Amino acid sequence: MADRPPPPPVDADLAALIEKLAADLPNLPNNDEASRRFEWLLDALILRGQLPASFKRLAAKIQADRGTKIRLSLVTDKYEVESPDVDCASLIHLCGARCCSFEVALSPQDIAEKIVPFVVDKPYLLPRDPMTKKCACMDGQGACTIYQHRPATCRTYDCREDARVWIDYEARVPAPLPASIRPEPNAHVARDDD
Repeated sequence: MADRPPPPPVDADLAALIEKLAADLPNLPNNDEASRRFEWLLDALILRGQLPASFKRLAAKIQADRGTKIRLSLVTDKYEVESPDVDCASLIHLCGARCCSFEVALSPQDIAEKIVPFVVDKPYLLPRDPMTKKCACMDGQGACTIYQHRPATCRTYDCREDARVWIDYEARVPAPLPASIRPEPNAHVARDDD
C-alpha cells in the first residue's frame, strides 16, 4: 500500500476564512448548532485531505468554548409531535446511526418521567457511550432501548436533508464519517435507581 501524498498546501484565503468563522461563532444566534456543524466540516475536510490535521486544534477549541450549559427541549408533550416517515432500522447499516451521536436535549417531560437517562454534568442531555460516542440507550444492534419514551428531538429529527448524515438520501449515499472519535472521560449517568 503506497503512502498517501501530503495534503496540498492550504490556500491562505481559506485558512483566513476558517479562522474568521471560528472567531465569529460565539456571536451567532444558535451558535451551539453552528459550532457543531463547523466542527463536522473541519473533520470532513481533514478526512478528505483538504485541510491538514493541525486544524483539529481549532475544532477542539470550538468544542471547549461551548462549555457546559443547561439545555432543555421546549416541547410540551413529546407523544403528540409528528415524526418524519424515515425507516431508520433499514438505514442503520448505511448511515451508522450517525444521528445517535448528536447531542439531544431533554424536555421537562423527559426528566419528570424518570425513564430517559441524562448526563449529570451536561444537564439535560442524553448520555453517550464514552467509546463509541453513540447514545447510551442503543443496544448492540443499534436499536433504541427507550424507543417508546424517546425524547421529542429524536422523534422529530429528519436525517434526509442533513449533510452530516447523507450526501444523497435518495441514492443512499452517506456522508463521510468524522476524522476521529475520541472517548470522553467517564460521566455519571443519572438513572431512576440512583
